[in-house]
Amino acid sequence: MQPAEDLGNTFGRAWQLLTDNWILIVPGIVIGIVAAIVVWLLTLYGLASAVGLSAAGMSGAGVMSAFLSALVIGVVLMLATILVIAYTTGMAGAAWRTGKATLDDGAAAFRADAAQIFVAIVLLFLLGICAVALSIPTLGLALLAFYLFFLYALPAVIVGNRTATEALGESARITAKNFLTTLLIVVLLGIAFLIASWITRFFGGIPLIGMIVRQLIVQVVTVYATLVIVGEYLKLRSTVEPVGVGTPPAASPPPPA
Repeated sequence: MQPAEDLGNTFGRAWQLLTDNWILIVPGIVIGIVAAIVVWLLTLYGLASAVGLSAAGMSGAGVMSAFLSALVIGVVLMLATILVIAYTTGMAGAAWRTGKATLDDGAAAFRADAAQIFVAIVLLFLLGICAVALSIPTLGLALLAFYLFFLYALPAVIVGNRTATEALGESARITAKNFLTTLLIVVLLGIAFLIASWITRFFGGIPLIGMIVRQLIVQVVTVYATLVIVGEYLKLRSTVEPVGVGTPPAASPPPPA
């Protein structure tokens, strides 16, 4: 088990890296805004097409138009998700290695790992469905296990250069070997998100600016959580033996605080 003091260093260093690299929050904000606009336009187009075709007596064509719009929206959202994960995690990895992060780091991660990120997201989605289905008979333990054992999966793909299946296995082994450390990370990050959610309530009644502030707060906490998880992955991956992969890249110790 990793000492609590060492874990505290990770949280402290992650905050320092975030304050030194505010550009980390840019991809999530920009991609989120662009995706929201595209989805809004596609929704309007699909709705208008469906209503227009239905009014013209072409109800089947209207349903098909709405279906195609929904399909394109799904593709846009998936692409936006992959972009945000690749950019944020890739930049977080660069921040831990060198102390600095750039948009080029995120772009490089997207070019190298987009396909594996997609596969990992699909696998995590399927596993998440199973966890949700088992959450009632297991009193929520299945869902907790899902979060715990696959916490490091995406950093393993992007920072560790693993395939999706290798990343899921490595993440599970890291958690099994460092269970209490991982549990503490999940608990502390959960508290951080709860505090952020509580703070954002104070801006709920402010039009536009309130929404912008809320999104900024959420993005800051999300990027901070990514930095913490990536930092711990870089520390803990050396505690497990790689299975089904070649020689792993040498662990890059975080720069000193």
